[in-house]
Amino acid sequence: MARAAYPTRPEDPARSALTVEEQAGLLDLAFDAILARSAERKIVYWNRGAERLYGWTREEAVGRDLVPLLQSEHPVPLEEIEDQVRASGVWEGEVVQRGKDGRRVVVVSRWATRRCTGGRDLILQIDSDVTRKVDAEQKLDEYDQMLRLLVASVADHAIFVLDPQGRVMSWNEGARRLKGYTQAEIVGQHFSVFYEPEQARSGKPDWELVVAEREGRYEEEGWRVRKDGSRFWANVVITPLWDGTGSLRGFAKITRDLTEKHLEAERRAVLQREHEEQLEQHAQRMEALERAKSEFLNLASHELRNPIGVINSYLSMLEEGSLPPERLPDVLATLFAKVRHMRWLVEQLLEAARSETDPMGLSLTEIDLRDVAADVARTYQLADNRRHSLRFEAPDEPVPVAADRARIETIVSALIDNAVKYSLDGGPVDCLVAQSSEHAFVCVEDRGVGIDEADLAKLFTRFGRIVTPENSHVSGTGLGLYLARELATRHGGDVLVESRKGEGSRFVLTLPRAADLPLGGQPAGPAD
Repeated sequence: MARAAYPTRPEDPARSALTVEEQAGLLDLAFDAILARSAERKIVYWNRGAERLYGWTREEAVGRDLVPLLQSEHPVPLEEIEDQVRASGVWEGEVVQRGKDGRRVVVVSRWATRRCTGGRDLILQIDSDVTRKVDAEQKLDEYDQMLRLLVASVADHAIFVLDPQGRVMSWNEGARRLKGYTQAEIVGQHFSVFYEPEQARSGKPDWELVVAEREGRYEEEGWRVRKDGSRFWANVVITPLWDGTGSLRGFAKITRDLTEKHLEAERRAVLQREHEEQLEQHAQRMEALERAKSEFLNLASHELRNPIGVINSYLSMLEEGSLPPERLPDVLATLFAKVRHMRWLVEQLLEAARSETDPMGLSLTEIDLRDVAADVARTYQLADNRRHSLRFEAPDEPVPVAADRARIETIVSALIDNAVKYSLDGGPVDCLVAQSSEHAFVCVEDRGVGIDEADLAKLFTRFGRIVTPENSHVSGTGLGLYLARELATRHGGDVLVESRKGEGSRFVLTLPRAADLPLGGQPAGPAD
């Protein structure tokens, strides 16, 4: 019986071998330059990608010596690369070449070798064009180097970077000349070494970083200290540096030496003062002193007489029954405010008198500065009848200090009272509590009449009221700020001031920060 004939299974197209021409056609589709050369460096294959990259046609390239054709510059001698390829079979590296038109071409070149028919060794080379990337990186490096050279070569400005904690991270030639430190000596140190000791202890450097971070910039003029201890008058600008995620990376600080300009202004001021002093006679000075004492006594009695008159008037109305019941809450609020004002005046007088003979002994306890400032601010809000918008801000975490709570209340009351009194048209008064790693701060800021720079020297003196045509009707004893600084100093802190005539004032209480207190929750802050 004859066997049935089975149909022949057709060949699977996917498994059929490609012809050499088809394989070469596929290589021509590649974006990279693909070429093959013999051990003698003669080109035996050149794809369309090589034509596009180098400009040589296949007919022009095949049979030519590769190295002189492309003027190749290898990272190491070519012989060493060929030895590596013969030993391991592969090599990869960056090669600089030239196209037919002479343009520079940078490629990442990958080599592999195999032995072909007839015992001939061939090297397959695939070149990926990275010229644009390399040129861009080179330009970026050049820009970066130029910027570094620019900053480093500036000789009349100290330009350097601080980390978020205020430690020096970079140092230019101008900083070395101005401050006297070499880069090796100063990098890693806190920038408070440039300040006078009392300024560093008061927390002024840390407060400047707080202001720069919150407001985007801090600028001032003041005395700074060189490595050898000598002082110079500096213009200082501090700017925060934020990264793309909004995180604070540090601060840029630029310092200029304005000593000559400042000393010249001081010399003119001294000559002016000497001229004025020569015109003053001893009798006139004594008369002025006696007049000041008399004015103070009159002022103090007037300050007490006014609230007493208001209280007496309302009490008479209560006694006569002529006060409508619906007005009673407002009247009580006014009476409490007047009593508080009288108590504040008496406390000022007592503290001033006590400071003459008593070292102002302090009863120190650990307190949260947020609570004290919030209580004082709330009191002023209740008493001010909304003429002023007293805005209070404090951090979420406790602000611990070792202090006499009553004395700290006196200081904060003096600062807020001063801001409210000299904001003649009402308006906002800001009370901010903040802290750094070593210091705590209470900042009171107003948009009031401000203080002329020439008057700042007598601002914290006893009875040192600064009377101008704008504020001559404002009452006061001239003791509030004097006592505030005295008390702050006895706590190891200070009261700083920044003010511009007609633009308002900023007073900052600085205190040494105590160890973190086990306090929870938020302070009962006053509402705006």
